[in-house]
Amino acid sequence: MPKLKIALIDDDLARAHLIEQSLREHDFDVVACLSIDHVNLTPLKQLQADIILLDMDNPHRDLIENCVSQFDLPTVLFTKNSQKDTIKNAIDAGITAYIIDGIDPNKLEAILEISIEQFKKHQKLANDLKDTKTKLADRKDIDKAKVLLMKLHHLNEESAFALLRKNAMSHRMTMGEMSRRLIDAQALLQGQLKDEP
Repeated sequence: MPKLKIALIDDDLARAHLIEQSLREHDFDVVACLSIDHVNLTPLKQLQADIILLDMDNPHRDLIENCVSQFDLPTVLFTKNSQKDTIKNAIDAGITAYIIDGIDPNKLEAILEISIEQFKKHQKLANDLKDTKTKLADRKDIDKAKVLLMKLHHLNEESAFALLRKNAMSHRMTMGEMSRRLIDAQALLQGQLKDEP
């Protein structure tokens, strides 16, 4: 199995270099070692890291959110800070794992594996939720478009649905997309009629 590529981000660069050296001695692949102040200047996507290790004495929600949103990778925070508010803020900011300890190379592999699985699970839940919301929105728009077609062409519900589906297929789009186009076109036409003197 290929080694995980680690990006190490620390609020103390001298400590970060010591941790990097220790990780390399334990056969970890550290592809970046950065100060938290230089995160915005470094496109980690080019380094193709698999996971972010954040080591911070005083975790700040804004800094954590910045890392999480910028890199969209599993992010493990190591800190000595055990305050409940700090933990809650870090989790709300999108941290995958919050470890109240220093980075111990002997325990790290298991922590990374668990964090990556947790990240994948969270992504799947987020994608499932997004799909469900899209399907609900599509269903509502399809129902609106059917009503519109029924009124415009004096069709029954089944015929309106068939006409909508036929047009969606011929334009190579989903029924939800076709429905939104139809609804937008109708709103535009109604707006033009209202604007005419």
